[in-house]
Amino acid sequence: MRAFSRWARLSFRLQRWEVLASIAGVALHAGLALWFAWQLRGIAAGEPACPDPNAYVPGCEALSQRFRGLADWATGLLYLSWGAPFAMGLLLGVPIVSREIESGTAATAWTLSRSRIRWLLGRVAFAAAVLVMLLAVVTVVSGVLAVAIMPNLHLERDFTWIGRRDWLIVGRGLAALGLGVLIGAALGRLLPGLLAAAFASVVVFAGLSLAMDRWNETLTVVVDPSGLPDAAPESSGALHVGQRIELPSGELVSWSDTALVGDVQVIDERGRLYTAFDDETGMPDPTTFVGWDRALVVPGDRYPQVVARDCAVTIGVGLLALGGGMAVIRRRRPA
Repeated sequence: MRAFSRWARLSFRLQRWEVLASIAGVALHAGLALWFAWQLRGIAAGEPACPDPNAYVPGCEALSQRFRGLADWATGLLYLSWGAPFAMGLLLGVPIVSREIESGTAATAWTLSRSRIRWLLGRVAFAAAVLVMLLAVVTVVSGVLAVAIMPNLHLERDFTWIGRRDWLIVGRGLAALGLGVLIGAALGRLLPGLLAAAFASVVVFAGLSLAMDRWNETLTVVVDPSGLPDAAPESSGALHVGQRIELPSGELVSWSDTALVGDVQVIDERGRLYTAFDDETGMPDPTTFVGWDRALVVPGDRYPQVVARDCAVTIGVGLLALGGGMAVIRRRRPA
């Protein structure tokens, strides 16, 4: 217990400003999120005759306008919830190695430790523990706020605001932490490390997002977008992945795979595609029928599965980056 307390105190002293800044940011974010949630719930509960403040109901226009005005501001906090893990992960991760090298204390720290890897793991463990605790708070309050903004949605099986109100927030923070350690160790300077890590995180997470989108296509079902969400129960809360054309033969082709795309002029109320109008009736010419417009969606009940999968992959990227950081400091000269 004494060794744990000594490790925690030393680790905090070495990163106290980053930790305190993160705590202050999370406290401010959580306070605002809970205040907005309280206000939104109060507005929604203030008029029992208007059960859904986001829906148009005659006589509820004033309440709906007031609710949406406040909800627009509250939604901005969910965008901050998306960006918080990147900012905090890099803020805590980059200085772990780069500050020691830049200040010339790396040689002493590495000499006093049994090994460089053991030293690094001790420092990263503290930063990861702080990060997980703080981002868990962000995750919980963002979930509370999301429910207050959309009170009539079943958000536990809805892809609305994915990554802004769920445990992907924690996963992305840990991935950013690992990336920050790697970049900081490679450059050995704090400010250039932060800038380079910010750029690298944009590239890495953009590529990861594209890869996850391709993976999501394996979970999709085909629905008629002209009737969403009523035409297909599985489309409720679904994640839209792409559009397809269903040919009369039953074959599904992408819009980019057919030469008819540039000629399609009409999509009727049932999602049927035509290439021309009938000059006499002004209606679609039945002889130019192409097929049906279709949407590929991941059903809303797959939301927990997708979040768990994306979170595991994202943390895996962070572990790979941390492994790269270990390899760098094993071979790096202290200064």
